[in-house]
Amino acid sequence: RRVLFRSVWKVVSFETPAGKKEDLVGATLEFDKDGKGITYSKDSETKKGTFKLNPAGKPKEIDITQGDDKNIREGIYQIDKNTLKICLCPDGSSDGRPNEFAVNDGKKYVLITLEKAK
Repeated sequence: RRVLFRSVWKVVSFETPAGKKEDLVGATLEFDKDGKGITYSKDSETKKGTFKLNPAGKPKEIDITQGDDKNIREGIYQIDKNTLKICLCPDGSSDGRPNEFAVNDGKKYVLITLEKAK
């Protein structure tokens, strides 16, 4: 399953507690072949980070860090053919790792739906 991550994914939906963020639709996440690096790209903006998977978690877990930032964004993920869902606890939040793929009242989670780029 980990091999599925080694590709480019395009954001098709980005939900926050305040609603959908249409400006992030079309951005891409590229998971490096080394299984550690991640690159976010949107228009002329590029950000690099790292990721770590725990496929044994229930639900499966992903941790993402951005650049030199030491803050770990804890999340969960689910892959279904060419669709990847990630629910993350964003930077600076004390809400902890989500346990379902939903944006909840009172929590700062974001829900990202991506499709494998052709």
